[in-house]
Amino acid sequence: MAFTQPKKNLLPLLLFLFCISVIILLILLSETTHSVSQRDATLQLNHNNALPPFTFLIKVLTFNRLHSLSRCLLSLSAADYGLAGDSQRIHLHIYIDHFSLSSPDSKSVGDRLSNAKEILDFVDKFEWRFGEKLVHYRTGNAGLQGQWLEAWWPSSDHEFAFVVEDDLEVSPLYYGFLESVIRNYYYD
Repeated sequence: MAFTQPKKNLLPLLLFLFCISVIILLILLSETTHSVSQRDATLQLNHNNALPPFTFLIKVLTFNRLHSLSRCLLSLSAADYGLAGDSQRIHLHIYIDHFSLSSPDSKSVGDRLSNAKEILDFVDKFEWRFGEKLVHYRTGNAGLQGQWLEAWWPSSDHEFAFVVEDDLEVSPLYYGFLESVIRNYYYD
């Protein structure tokens, strides 16, 4: 099998195919740039439009750790809630689980009751200025799983909850991030 010399007519054909490829590539690039700028303009319009106000609930689950709970609540109250906090739309619900009477804890029932009273006193005195504060003290032990499962039942399509355990400390910027997630992925 012998190789044949390419014909002289092949060069114009290759040049033509190259030009067509460049034109197609430029068309695709301009459509992509146009769709990105159009999407950015749509996002700007959506952010400028008034969205329906939504209710934001913070659900704090706690048990018997006063120090952890106080750190968690102080970090929540120090967060930046922007205009939503000024309009009293950030509500705080604190769920305090009751200790189990049958637990093999070394503390006496009196000590555990004293600890529960300290937690209740702290929560009752804790000031929440961004909305309403509700305290749910259980009369029986639900456990962590029960606390999570019973913490929130949405009352509308415009109600969102952020469930926090008492050993967490949030960033001052956490609400801004969550609000942007809600606005961009739920309402947009």
